[in-house]
Amino acid sequence: MAFATAIALFLQGCAGWQSALDPKGPAASELAWLIWFFTGLCAVVWVLVMAALAVPLLMRSRQHAEPLALDAGADSRKLRVVMVAVGLTAVILVGLTLLSFFANRTLAAIGSDAALTIRVTGHQWWWEVRYEDATPSRILTTANEIHIPAGEPVRLLLTSTDVIHSFWVPSLSGKLDLIPGRMNVLDIKADKPGVYRGQCAEFCGAQHANMGTFI
Repeated sequence: MAFATAIALFLQGCAGWQSALDPKGPAASELAWLIWFFTGLCAVVWVLVMAALAVPLLMRSRQHAEPLALDAGADSRKLRVVMVAVGLTAVILVGLTLLSFFANRTLAAIGSDAALTIRVTGHQWWWEVRYEDATPSRILTTANEIHIPAGEPVRLLLTSTDVIHSFWVPSLSGKLDLIPGRMNVLDIKADKPGVYRGQCAEFCGAQHANMGTFI
């Protein structure tokens, strides 16, 4: 019963308006899939490593009660096991690298036809939001709230006026740093209308915890 309660409390953290495991857009969905795949694969590898450590320990305790037996082929078998393990490790690392590469390509393609461009400037400790437009009279500047059309890609131009901040709305995309004197680009898309909370993910001073935003 206690275990079930602990699992239920743990799973509560996998959903909500600020969770990377509760995606509401194509970028977040791609990242969530990558997170689950990496976690599952690492869990399998961990179980196999623990089993590989447990088997020799069990065999060693059993051999204490038996006469010492010499096995001429033991070293060659151990070498083959090590070589197979190294080969599998290399394959896994290359596979994970390729998955990350293709995920980045998917994220980069989201903003190829952006319907709206918004400049987000980080300040201590608030967000300046400027809606860009070719017509000066249609340019609008506000703070902390970002309004975007559902189902349309939006391009965010990220910069900072003081220290490094990090813009992160986990339900819609990954995080990206806002660096003074530099412009970074983040493309987001919300599949459905809703309210999605974001947070500065880089410690930026005394009021860092209060530097939130809503989309």
